[in-house]
Amino acid sequence: MTEMIYYLVDANGEVYSKDGALSHEDVAASFGLDEEKCHAYRFDVVSRRLIQDRGNPASVIEVQRYLADRVGTPDRFIRFAEEGHLPKDVLVNVLDAGSRRSYLTACIDLERQYTVECGAKNDPCLESGCSIDHEAGETCLQPLLNAGIDYYKACAAEWIKLFQSPQNRIEAWRSN
Repeated sequence: MTEMIYYLVDANGEVYSKDGALSHEDVAASFGLDEEKCHAYRFDVVSRRLIQDRGNPASVIEVQRYLADRVGTPDRFIRFAEEGHLPKDVLVNVLDAGSRRSYLTACIDLERQYTVECGAKNDPCLESGCSIDHEAGETCLQPLLNAGIDYYKACAAEWIKLFQSPQNRIEAWRSN
């Protein structure tokens, strides 16, 4: 997963973004936009920096407003994550190195919980039965995919416990 959030701004100044987009092309396809007719920006979550790929002064102002409302402060960034917009592999990278292990351990525990709950349904995704060794503590991707945004929100809830303390953040996110 990328630590970039991709944005397009159309001729009317409307800002578009899509969770999980890996390119401007992904954003354009999601909204039926002609990518070449839009101004293009990226927000680097880790460095907390806006990158202009193609734009003008008016569209950069629109993207800056859009970003300020959603991720402009650590508190807004927390709400953005809490809503399930960011996966764990992005969230972990805005924690300082000393906090990452406990966050990832909490996410592993969540993944095991989803796996156990899925196994308890006795409705395996494979005709031959569940391929996971539950006794060995293995986790399965399918229940996480089924949970979708709820899984992102659950991991974000664990991340918030750490990120709320500025000392647990990387330098770029320690202050407003």
